[in-house]
Amino acid sequence: MLKPVLCGGEILLDFLSKDVGKGLADSMLFEKRPGGSIFNVAVGLRRLGVPASLLTKLGGDEFSQGLMSVITEEKINTECLRRDPDLKTTLAFVALNEEGKPEFRFYRENAADTKLTVSEIEHINPQDYSMYHFGSIALLEKPASDAYLELLDMFHGEKVTTSFDPNIRPSLIHDRKSFLQMFYRISEMVDIVKLSDDDLEYITGMTDVGEGLRKMPNRANALTLVTLGKDGAIASYRGQSRHVPTFNRVRVKDTTGCGDAFMAAILSGLLNSGDFTALSTPKLTDIVTFANAAATIVGTRYGAANAMPRLREVDRFLSRHKNEDVQDGVSG
Repeated sequence: MLKPVLCGGEILLDFLSKDVGKGLADSMLFEKRPGGSIFNVAVGLRRLGVPASLLTKLGGDEFSQGLMSVITEEKINTECLRRDPDLKTTLAFVALNEEGKPEFRFYRENAADTKLTVSEIEHINPQDYSMYHFGSIALLEKPASDAYLELLDMFHGEKVTTSFDPNIRPSLIHDRKSFLQMFYRISEMVDIVKLSDDDLEYITGMTDVGEGLRKMPNRANALTLVTLGKDGAIASYRGQSRHVPTFNRVRVKDTTGCGDAFMAAILSGLLNSGDFTALSTPKLTDIVTFANAAATIVGTRYGAANAMPRLREVDRFLSRHKNEDVQDGVSG
């Protein structure tokens, strides 16, 4: 039986624009959905049959009560969840611009998920978990950043697999130099790094993905994944980079949460494949194809956490679209 994945980071409410293509400036109608990259991944894992524990802090407002109901409904473990009735829920407004990419604006004043402390994570034993997955949004505010980085040190020291998705939101980053220093430190420790092509450009300054990957300061034998939207994804592992196209004949409505569905599917695939260090190139390609399918399904829906697909849905999608737009490509 798999040990749970510990998902540490933000939980919030997304207010998603219904005015597709208008961006935040011109959107008028928004719909409330549970979200936050880390919470989305936790929901995604559970729906794919992988146990997940959520490490975060909830407030005492009505929004937090609603999020707790979703956590319970999705059967996410809560042994690491903390509550503070005096704090509030982070709110994020999301709208697709003319290019089809999401624009974000966060409201985090007195937000519960930024207030987790080191003392509240000291009881966590890395050996109780199969993996620690976290992201950078929760690292942008103290004291939570100290707690999540302390956990990275703990899991790294115990040689338990660690996974990181920077999920960069430039509007939240006040000091790019400090952020990059933190990113470099993390990327040299973790076993898995997943970025979007926009994340990679922000970090390396390179618009060419291949050049950007060569500038990434990864640790030896780490798995690096770059999502490319309609162009699929690239997996870089043990000196080889493999491009895995996605399913472009499927019409996409909204890209919010696609990257998180991809991440959850990658972690699920890796955990179910056995020894991560002995991962073959064909097996890795299969896992990325599965993750592309999960992300594509989310793209056909509106929402974030509630759009995450279940295992049977991904299996049916792959059966229906087998060999469609998917071709292998490998380079040294």
